[in-house]
Amino acid sequence: MEAEKSAADYSLLTVQVQELVRPTVMVDEETSIQATAAQMTAANSHTALVVHDQKLTGIVTDQNFRARVVASQHDPQDRIASIMSQDPVILPPQAPATEAMLLMAKHNIRHIPIVDPHNQTILGVVGGTDLLRSHSHNAIYLIGDIYLAKDVETLKQLSLHRPKALVSMVKSLSSYYVSHAISSIGQAITRRLLQLAEQQLGTPPIPYAFLVAGSLARFEQTAYSDQDNGLILSNDYQETVHGEYFRKLADFVCDGLDACGYEYCKGGIMASNPQWRQPLSVWRQYFAKWIDTPDPQALLYSTIFFDLRCLYGEAALFEDLHQSILRRTQKSTLFLTHMAANALNFRPPLGFFKGFVLEKQANGEKTLDMKKRGVVPVIDVARVYALAAGLPVTNTRERLQALGQASQVSHDTLANVLDAFEFISLTRLRHQARQIEAGQFADNQVAPDELSDFEQRHLKNAFEVASHFQDALAQRYQANALR
Repeated sequence: MEAEKSAADYSLLTVQVQELVRPTVMVDEETSIQATAAQMTAANSHTALVVHDQKLTGIVTDQNFRARVVASQHDPQDRIASIMSQDPVILPPQAPATEAMLLMAKHNIRHIPIVDPHNQTILGVVGGTDLLRSHSHNAIYLIGDIYLAKDVETLKQLSLHRPKALVSMVKSLSSYYVSHAISSIGQAITRRLLQLAEQQLGTPPIPYAFLVAGSLARFEQTAYSDQDNGLILSNDYQETVHGEYFRKLADFVCDGLDACGYEYCKGGIMASNPQWRQPLSVWRQYFAKWIDTPDPQALLYSTIFFDLRCLYGEAALFEDLHQSILRRTQKSTLFLTHMAANALNFRPPLGFFKGFVLEKQANGEKTLDMKKRGVVPVIDVARVYALAAGLPVTNTRERLQALGQASQVSHDTLANVLDAFEFISLTRLRHQARQIEAGQFADNQVAPDELSDFEQRHLKNAFEVASHFQDALAQRYQANALR
């Protein structure tokens, strides 16, 4: 292909990154910051790759210079290695351009070095501007624009592109990558709101960690999701001294998320609720109570808060809490038994003769609930197994893979459940994409006549696999005795 051909003329589904790669500045780790900047300026390059003995060790971008040199007044004579991003994400030259796009969205980066895996030859860099610049709903650029937004109104307008992003990706990518990219948009909006809040309120008076729970914590958001979040505050927290700051911060973020289409949680699980804006010591007490005395309310919270990660702030606060949670769940057979019983609440919609069990909607239409009776059974079972094994991952697919590696699930079961979960998830996402394209609100209710005979057969098989997965969990923990 001609070098002049613009990225907008390519189809990312057929192009390999080696067709888009461009040369970039390469410097040794010992090169000074000033000398590297001079080379980048002379080459009109936004990046420089840092090497040691001809092997890639890091990358430097304009952003590194702004954040680590200009803002912090770093000595320009220091080694470039002192400000580089170490061990950057790389791709082989044969990787599809779609993979570069998804990695950029997932890691919030705009440049990926291309390295030949056979001889470690560095071919150059693929940047965001090389990938489908003409598509305004592309996840990479949408996320980039989100971080540049100056106010909530701008974020609100940018969030309107989220459904379009889903439609563009679901036609060709797996549900795992689609959900990751859509979740990356929600993650970026949340982080930008926190940055804007801090700009407005000033430096936080004590360390804090902003937590996300549920689908965003699992990287499994779809076209429309509500918000589940909370704040861990340092144990130095004093309500009379610090309370107003964090109340205003939480209100700003939760109100902003609602304005951007992430509706308020109907159960009030948000940082704006004082119950979920507490010091680390209180969070520890919450989880200890839920695990040690698993009553119905505790189990309700468990389905949300046991999918948890730190999105912003002092990650050490979350890690302290998370490690204590995993140590406790591994030892609590009573808790795991109750969680296993809870994971049987939503059964896949199959009847005795393997026909669909449909739910009648208010408009009279009979449908399959692809959330509660589709993906949730697998999500819930994977969560129980992961907590029992002390696995820190939250994404359902990654939990299943980790369970396989830890020999908690057999190879055959793992393969079947992964395939089933993918088919159910993709059926749900494609249904939402069709609704978005038709100008309708996207939901989880799929009418069987939307699906071809082939799809219906495979969906029944997938539901059957999910049902067997639940049955195996119930047998392991004798969970049916609690139902």
